[in-house]
Amino acid sequence: MFRINYSDLNKEQVESIIGLKPAPGSLSGLCGCLAGKELKIVTDKKPVEGPTLEYSFSSDTGLTLVENGAPAVECAYGALSLKNITLFSHMIPGTKRGYNVIVNWDTAVVTVFEMWFIDYQGKKIDTTKECLDVFSSNRIDPYVNREVQRQCYTGYFERNGCEPPTARDRLSLRLENKMLYWIDDRRNEQIVTYTSNVFSTMVELNKPDGEDVLTFPSDILQISDNLFIYSRGEVEYSGRLIVEVIDLFTMKKIGVTMGIDENDKFEYLLYKACGRMLCQYSTFYDFNDRGDRLPEGISNRIDYSVKGARATYRTSILSRQINEDELRELAKNVTVFANGSGNIMISDNHMAESRQLAGKCLTLRYDDGTVLEYEFLSDRELRYRRQGDSEWLKEEYRANQLDEDLVFMGHYVSGSYPPNSIILALDFSNGCTTCIDAKVYGKYDLHDVIPTYRFGVIETEGLSSPRMLRHCFTRELLGRSFTWTYSDGISSQHIYNAPESYSWTIFTNGQPGSPANRAGGFVWSSPCTYIKLRDDVYIVTWVEEKWAGTMGCVAMNLRLMHDCGFNLHIEHDGSSIGFDQMGALAREAGRCDLSGYFTLKHLGCK
Repeated sequence: MFRINYSDLNKEQVESIIGLKPAPGSLSGLCGCLAGKELKIVTDKKPVEGPTLEYSFSSDTGLTLVENGAPAVECAYGALSLKNITLFSHMIPGTKRGYNVIVNWDTAVVTVFEMWFIDYQGKKIDTTKECLDVFSSNRIDPYVNREVQRQCYTGYFERNGCEPPTARDRLSLRLENKMLYWIDDRRNEQIVTYTSNVFSTMVELNKPDGEDVLTFPSDILQISDNLFIYSRGEVEYSGRLIVEVIDLFTMKKIGVTMGIDENDKFEYLLYKACGRMLCQYSTFYDFNDRGDRLPEGISNRIDYSVKGARATYRTSILSRQINEDELRELAKNVTVFANGSGNIMISDNHMAESRQLAGKCLTLRYDDGTVLEYEFLSDRELRYRRQGDSEWLKEEYRANQLDEDLVFMGHYVSGSYPPNSIILALDFSNGCTTCIDAKVYGKYDLHDVIPTYRFGVIETEGLSSPRMLRHCFTRELLGRSFTWTYSDGISSQHIYNAPESYSWTIFTNGQPGSPANRAGGFVWSSPCTYIKLRDDVYIVTWVEEKWAGTMGCVAMNLRLMHDCGFNLHIEHDGSSIGFDQMGALAREAGRCDLSGYFTLKHLGCK
């Protein structure tokens, strides 16, 4: 996942790729409604002072622009219309910037997205020496030349004899947690979830990596009850900018994409699409929150008066990249079960510890040939060995009773290299066991945790091991959503929106009884694995790949609406390794039948 290596382009390369006079194309044909018209657009002065744009449209593909009173410039443009809304787009010749303009002919309200490629010549962050925290990364100057930056301005166009309108297109939560399917005129199929007014996730169904959930900083504005503006910048990926107008009445949209693709080709297209509503997941913002302001957890940390500023995860600079010598040193002093270390996922809402294993002797025989022998000396101490080893290893462990005669436990392997933890599901009703054998030693980033999954049987006195029955990978959670409250201060919403990845939204809670803005906050996605243990009982394991590398492994009982689990991680600054417990209380947040969208036909197979 997340392993398309987009080129690190310099200023000259970007200029060469986009050319001197870029013009948008369209497979659906362009709208000629602007030909012969003149528009003077006045944009607002806050939070960033917007431009005054005077347009004269000579044809359906050519215009003249006077920008803030500067000399007129001739530009190629393209336009599409949806009902009373026209979207037109153009670049300014000889530059690397332009405008996407959305005009409401009924109200004279206009929303403008200025777009530009930066000319970054400075020093990039050397992640072998430093990293930034989530919020600091939003305050630095963007330095990726291939990324299309944007600033949204609201305003109006002048009409003879009419006063300027006071209304504006505005930030809105009315799309929050809607999941929509779209297919456009290029035959691109996507599932998009509008997770807040500043983030969205997308699954590209007909791409080779079409089961990855990708996350983008976004803008969602409301035009009317049924019409919305949506934009996203594909930060940390291609860097493309997408701007769309969506009609929920007809489930149609028009849009423009501009940027440099994975093959370093310039892409500048207007398109049409039709879609269907898949579901509305639960939202948790206050009942009287209209979404016309940003979530407090974001707005308090980002200076939106700076042109182009926005909330985003720049995952490539949020963790320090360690080398093997450093990893080997860290492995000598791993912190185990040190809850309260500051990791937000190390929580207060644990399940009660189980004493069910104390005194038991187990042989765990897995189908790949691995055999583990365990003696549980007490409710927190065990010794174990791999079959064939003469030496027993003593370890501290933690265990929770997940269901009747079903225990979920984990321990670290002291002195291991690469750093290794073992997490076990022990099902004494069925005689089945699942092992998540995880090591810190990623193929691409050394700090990534790599889990190995094993299914097998328990051998112990008084228990008959099954011949065929096993726990198994599952898609039963696909399309479901839950909130998970780890402590009074942190909750998240999970949407299991693909068979092998998922997305999460972090809410920053107030203290109990205090007001809190619970509109969706920061969002990201991770590869994950789903395993069924019993009806209503599952394991979900995820890895924050290409970022912190952390592995979370939780087992959830959906009759209890509670989970328990473990967390193997390296601190973001590469200073230490930890293995800890975690647990959270759940609420159902909706479900959607996605089973028909993830089949081989979407991966190019006939």
